Amino acid sequence: MPDAVPLELIRLSDEEQHVSLRILGGVRFSGTDRYDALHGEIVIGTGFVSGRVELHLNAYDLDSWAEVLDTAEAGRQAVWLESGSSPRVMIDPAERTESGCTEVGVCDITGSQVLVTVPLATEPDWAAHRRLLAEVRNRFPLER
Repeated sequence: MPDAVPLELIRLSDEEQHVSLRILGGVRFSGTDRYDALHGEIVIGTGFVSGRVELHLNAYDLDSWAEVLDTAEAGRQAVWLESGSSPRVMIDPAERTESGCTEVGVCDITGSQVLVTVPLATEPDWAAHRRLLAEVRNRFPLER
C-alpha cells in the first residue's frame, strides 16, 4: 500500500523542540484514482509541552502551504489554514519577534481552542519544505 508510512509535510525544529505535520494517509470517496483529502496530524514537542491534533487537507490547502512558504521565506508573518475547521498554523520570522527566534504557533481553533507557540533557535530551511511538499504531492495526488 503506497500510503502506509507517514510522510512529513512540515518539520520546523531545532535541537530541543519541533512542530511537524505528518500525512498519515489519503482518503478516497469520489471513485477516482486520486485522493480527495489527506489525513494528517500536527505534532508539537518541547521540553514543556507536547501534543497533537488531527486534520484533513485538500489540494487547495497544499497550494496555500506553497504560498505560506514563499511568504515566510521573504521574512513576513504567514498564517496557514486561516479558514475552515482546521487547526491554524502561524509563522513569525526571527526578524519580527522579541525572542529573535522563528516562532511557530498552532491553534486548535475548533477543538480545545488552545494556542501553543514554539520558538525555534534554528532558522527553517524553506527549500527543504518545498521538497517535502513536492514529495507529498507526488505520493498523494489529489483531486481538484
